[in-house]
Amino acid sequence: MNEAVGALGLAAQSAALLRGALTSGFLARLAGEVSVRDLAPATRLSPGRVRDLCVALRAAGVLESDNPDRYRISTTYAPLLHGGADTQVANQLAFVAVRERLIEQMFTPDGPARYQDLPDADRAALAAGVTLAPSTPLARAAMTGVVEGIPAWQSLLAGDVRYLELGCGLSGAMLTMLQLYPRLTAVGVDQAADLLDRARVEAATLGVADRVRFAAEDAAVFSDPEPFDAVFWSQFFFPAASRVKTLANAYDRLRPGGLLIVPSLIAPGTSPSDPATSLNVLLAQGWDIPALTADELCTELTTAGFVSPSVHPSPFATAVVAHRP
Repeated sequence: MNEAVGALGLAAQSAALLRGALTSGFLARLAGEVSVRDLAPATRLSPGRVRDLCVALRAAGVLESDNPDRYRISTTYAPLLHGGADTQVANQLAFVAVRERLIEQMFTPDGPARYQDLPDADRAALAAGVTLAPSTPLARAAMTGVVEGIPAWQSLLAGDVRYLELGCGLSGAMLTMLQLYPRLTAVGVDQAADLLDRARVEAATLGVADRVRFAAEDAAVFSDPEPFDAVFWSQFFFPAASRVKTLANAYDRLRPGGLLIVPSLIAPGTSPSDPATSLNVLLAQGWDIPALTADELCTELTTAGFVSPSVHPSPFATAVVAHRP
């Protein structure tokens, strides 16, 4: 038992070590072999602290060394320094850290804290953990792969497209698509005004602000005078009580023949006893969000009036796609 508990604790601490190395820029300085003496002033840390950090990172497999005073990133972790993977992984680790606290709260009668009641930084971490870091080549490659796996969406994006995202949060995927498809215009809807403020800043930084607008509104009542060609619904943030009205609004916002794209929380063929799946289900249902399989999502969309639902797995996410008749 002590070994099992120790392994869990070590994994959590190792994740924190890697997250700090990424977010501080410490790891980026180790693309090539660097001495402790040179690394100390660059990081504004004492030589003793730098040495201790390097020893811990080496023990975790993140660094390699042929000399006790010189270190470099390991072959296993070297891909983190390319294509923006460092940003994406840092976001994932911050996401996990917030989830750890929420899981612990599940053992209290009032837990977990509701998403809208979380501190701004925690909500931002959760939002970043379920989307792409849009400024990175990794995000553009991942989004290209997702779109190529959905032929109807890929065909649609070849022309002029009006796109609506319900529950957009930080809008990482939407901002990535705006970079990839210059004929796309988009609207993002979310009740978290602070997340939308961050998305606006990112849109301006990426040079796509003229083709996107954000609305701090309830996705179930948002309205627009012009129909959309595609609607994306971030369903894993929508509690049971909100889903029927939100889907009805998605239907009304689409033009006839338009696409509804919905990410699935549970990948096809995943066992309920899978550790990651069981934790996803636990947290979702703690917020009264149905933890639906892709097939169950297809049924939900059909009940809402959509037709021809289909499931599209990809390395980044599994999507369910349906049409408004």
